[in-house]
Amino acid sequence: MKHMRHIAKKVDDWTRIEAEFSGEYAHQLTDAIRYCDTDEQLKNILVSSLVDRYMFFYTNSNRPHKITKLMLELLDDKDFRFKSPSPRNNLLNQSIDHLIKGSGLLPTLWKVQKIWGGETAKELSDYLFTKYYSEFKPTDDHLSWVNKYKPLYLIEGKPWKENN
Repeated sequence: MKHMRHIAKKVDDWTRIEAEFSGEYAHQLTDAIRYCDTDEQLKNILVSSLVDRYMFFYTNSNRPHKITKLMLELLDDKDFRFKSPSPRNNLLNQSIDHLIKGSGLLPTLWKVQKIWGGETAKELSDYLFTKYYSEFKPTDDHLSWVNKYKPLYLIEGKPWKENN
């Protein structure tokens, strides 16, 4: 990008972004870079690999940060993805795994079922769903997380379906 150096020299406000890639993702990125024929292809691969893994959002409004918008505007092809699973995919999996193994949800359902029998576990589940729909208010962190990861999960699918 030496052809833009004259513009860069005039700028006194910089944002430096560094990323570290490892594993299969890093190998795919290396191969993609190796087979670049033009500066434009290289730019698309580098910017896409950053946007694929790291996007920035304003926490108060959950709007994409200016840096993210600028990176997206740089891209000619906005449909970039390597086949390697993103580590972000583990976030929802970890939450679901915690509900099953660590939070005590399933043992609590089992306990009420053993104490009162019948459909008590379903009754408690229905109670929790009612509480969720009537009382839960997402925080800015919840909204930001969904805005950031929803596109990934829509592409990759429901994590609890992969074990079936």
